[in-house]
Amino acid sequence: MKKNTFFNVLIFLTVAFISCKKVPVNIPDPVKPVPADTSTRRDFKIVFENLDNSQVGQDSLIAVLTIENAQTPAGDTNISIPVVSNQQYRTGTLTLAKGNYTIKKLILKNSAGIVRFATPVAGSAKALSVNKPLHIAFTLDDKAEKAIPAEIITVSNTDTPESFGYPAGCFGNRNPETEMDKLIYIRPIIKVGDIIYDSIPVQLIVKSWDVKNEMTYNIHYLAAGTQGVYLSAKGQKHQLSVSKWGAYDEIILYKNEIHENAVYDIGGEVAAQKLKTVYELKIVGNTSTALTKTDYSYQPDGAVIQRQVMAKRADMSNYIAQKDLYEYTNGKITTIRSYDENNALFKTTTVQYDNTGGRVIAMAEAGSAVNINAVVNYTLLDTRVGISQDYRIDIQYNYSDGRPASYFSKTMYGGRVLTDVRANSNGSREEGIYSHDSGINPYAHLAIPDMELTQYTKHNLEVQWKTWYGGYPENEAYAISYVYGEGGYPKEVTTKYRSYNTKADTYSIRKVFVY
Repeated sequence: MKKNTFFNVLIFLTVAFISCKKVPVNIPDPVKPVPADTSTRRDFKIVFENLDNSQVGQDSLIAVLTIENAQTPAGDTNISIPVVSNQQYRTGTLTLAKGNYTIKKLILKNSAGIVRFATPVAGSAKALSVNKPLHIAFTLDDKAEKAIPAEIITVSNTDTPESFGYPAGCFGNRNPETEMDKLIYIRPIIKVGDIIYDSIPVQLIVKSWDVKNEMTYNIHYLAAGTQGVYLSAKGQKHQLSVSKWGAYDEIILYKNEIHENAVYDIGGEVAAQKLKTVYELKIVGNTSTALTKTDYSYQPDGAVIQRQVMAKRADMSNYIAQKDLYEYTNGKITTIRSYDENNALFKTTTVQYDNTGGRVIAMAEAGSAVNINAVVNYTLLDTRVGISQDYRIDIQYNYSDGRPASYFSKTMYGGRVLTDVRANSNGSREEGIYSHDSGINPYAHLAIPDMELTQYTKHNLEVQWKTWYGGYPENEAYAISYVYGEGGYPKEVTTKYRSYNTKADTYSIRKVFVY
């Protein structure tokens, strides 16, 4: 591609942005426009209007639903999903195909598998306790998430399932002579390229066959991390499967093989997508300006070998602003040579790893004006152990020009940055609190070390809260939104900035990713 082509492409993208239309662009591996409606899937949630904190207490609740599809009444769908509280109690987001449905069962279990609340079925003894008993019919049509209200009443220890219109035995094992459902724990683990993700939400499908070989189909929406799931005591065989990001895995458990409270790993493996190009634009009002185009080149084994950043001068001419070349030792980047627009070496970064070769323990940046040495320490935290072990990274920076050392610290939680602190020699300080989504961070798969070790973050930043002491920036980022493509990778991210003092919008930075 000629140099001018990149900026012509970005100008084309700019026009598309201003006119509020998605337009395909003729570039290799183009970022395709988002169709108006290519999916028949629709999102919804169940809202428990009469449930409050005084009733729930400290319990963590799981909603268990049976939903009938009007088009296929013979095939009920059983769903379990955590109950969350956001001003009012509700389920997490559920997804089904467009159509007409009926809720036939709605109960809320606690962590011990005992039913705490239920919606009675019309005609039952408890039906008069609610304004709208089951069955509740609803239609999924609109693309916006649908909120379906439901009334829940408390289930006491003396209540029977029959009084609510449910079959005997479905309110938990209150009778010690009844065979109990078995609680197991599911730990989803998906390997993407060389990175293992074990702190992600997944949809678990459980198919169970009873002694008559009749199959029951259950969908469990599991939050991130290891989660408990009850397997029916009636099931003689259970098939558990997870499909995410193109990876698929399943396990078969026969009744006599199930170990109570055992942890079962499930997930699968998929190759990582390689980031080829990142386009960056600055948007002020209705005007969009091309900033940079960053290209990545790879060795035959898939390791990144070069990063080249093209930019645009004030006179609209294009130039190579920076080129980084990567050198490897034992499969890890140990030297980064950075060249300027004149192809002159202006910075060399060397990296040292621990004895296992896994973590960076020291970095040295030799520049034309100053040399910076960074020493890295890790402190393991007991909030989470395992593959995504929680830990704190502490970095001390020392400078060759005599200025005092500065410090950077960040806490990693489940492969995400939870908090960080920057402290400078002049007394200024910056503190951040962060929230990340569960998508794949494409930069993590490049494994390029930098002075703040951002490559350790597996997921994408969603929200940040910053506090500055001894100085503050002119503008601050306050809103981040993503457009995701297939496989869990972002296609676009737009970050909005505002004035620190007035809180008025100033500009946005939009990045477009090509794989």
